[in-house]
Amino acid sequence: MPNATQLIRQDHKKVEGLFKKFEQTKGLKAKRRIADNAMTELEVHAALEEEIFYPAVEKEIDDRSMVKEARQEHQTVKELIAELKGMQEEDEEFESKFSELVENVQHHVEEEESEMLPKVEENGLDLKELGDQMSQRKQKLQGGRGSSTKRAKSKTPRKTAAKSKSSGRGKSKSKRASGGRGR
Repeated sequence: MPNATQLIRQDHKKVEGLFKKFEQTKGLKAKRRIADNAMTELEVHAALEEEIFYPAVEKEIDDRSMVKEARQEHQTVKELIAELKGMQEEDEEFESKFSELVENVQHHVEEEESEMLPKVEENGLDLKELGDQMSQRKQKLQGGRGSSTKRAKSKTPRKTAAKSKSSGRGKSKSKRASGGRGR
């Protein structure tokens, strides 16, 4: 299982990938699905940081202003997400509002990865234990947000994940999912 900072970086990369996919997509409905997926990922990520990671960082690192700023940036992102959720993909401002969200998230990620995470990694924080707590909480949050619906809409990531598992059990699931046909 990844440690806390690895998990955070993985989430950042996943969301950045969704942002790029949004940019490359043409249809309004497809863009909306990608935006909704990105917003869900951001909500889960923010919850993990706010509930588990930031409190641990505040206890161990003297620079409380760093966490305070990160929380303020999260609040801005949450407000943008709320606005976007209230819009239809046909709304003229949907894409520009999503671009504003992207800019805010990218700024936050840049600061977090260049300032906060290196400081945390230099500190004596138990990143493995934090990572375990965050992974468990992430599973609960995703389970409560209709993750099965997400899988049904996006079969490729599920198959890819199943194929990438090294255990025999993961491979047999992959074969069952594809009707028993192997590669």
